[in-house]
Amino acid sequence: MVAVVRNGWTREGARQVLLALGAGVLYGSWAAFANQAGGAAVALRAALTQMLLSMAATLMLELVLERLFRLGRTPRRGFWLSWLGSSMLAATALVTGHVLVGTPHVATTIAPSLMVGTAFCYLYARGMLARRGRGHPSLAA
Repeated sequence: MVAVVRNGWTREGARQVLLALGAGVLYGSWAAFANQAGGAAVALRAALTQMLLSMAATLMLELVLERLFRLGRTPRRGFWLSWLGSSMLAATALVTGHVLVGTPHVATTIAPSLMVGTAFCYLYARGMLARRGRGHPSLAA
């Protein structure tokens, strides 16, 4: 059962939004620091880009992982597809976003977010594989 907090928000929905905001602020701050040598405008542009991309990734990654897991013909293939597919999708989005806005130090800017995101994707996909092995109904093919 899902508890409604206010105005149709669920506790889970509120938690996800707070996590997304936290990730956005954390990784956006890092992006500003990593690009401060380019001046305030460059640092701010990199920070806002990273903040928006991190928030979007935080909100959507779980859905992408679960969808890709179901596309695998076997649970093991689903694990590999969801882990590597989501990680590559996130990396591509981060690199593309920063290249488009002209972030000077793209690799340094996205490294922390990419490392944590890839680890999260692995752990989440591994958890789905373990649950599928126990016959969890939400992961049925």
